[in-house]
Amino acid sequence: MYQLDEQQLSVIYERLRKERISSRKLEEDLLDHFCCCMEARMAQGMSFEEAYREAADEIAPNGIKELDFELFFLMNFHKQLSMKKLIFLLGFLALFSLSVGLMFHILHWQGAQVILISGFALLLLTTLVTCAYLLLFSRRMPASFWWRTLSGLTAVFLVALGFIFKNFHFTGANVLYGLGTILLNFIFLPLFFYHTYKSGLVKS
Repeated sequence: MYQLDEQQLSVIYERLRKERISSRKLEEDLLDHFCCCMEARMAQGMSFEEAYREAADEIAPNGIKELDFELFFLMNFHKQLSMKKLIFLLGFLALFSLSVGLMFHILHWQGAQVILISGFALLLLTTLVTCAYLLLFSRRMPASFWWRTLSGLTAVFLVALGFIFKNFHFTGANVLYGLGTILLNFIFLPLFFYHTYKSGLVKS
């Protein structure tokens, strides 16, 4: 059976290194798979480049990056699931507290301010956990996603912090609230509805 020489092995290794694979184990396994596939093809008379192309089509038809992403997703599935559960729980508690606090405020019942402040504090925590989740598990998303998502999270964070500052009479409350509202109305909402509109056109 044909065996690749040291120079050919170095070429395959360097090409895999250029893909910037996150897992060392995956990089070694891919190198082994490429070598086996290429040696079998080169034994049949194929050139090095032809064998490499066919091996790449067989092992990673959609590219090495997709394999790397799938492995990353599988290895971190339980962490992602736990963080998603935490985000949904915090978001539910925040919105529940805000709606109850607003009802108490409208009906002039005692404890309205405490419930509202608790709701906005939970909203702050939700945005922070969501940002951490995105930075850990969504780095490969396109720039448009980051602009839209971060503008929305920042707007919510500033509005919530502004409300808390306002209730404790801290300086800068109006600035925080105003910046959050501007971000929400002039950046996040236009980007969000434009994306929704484009997605609707594609689906139809």
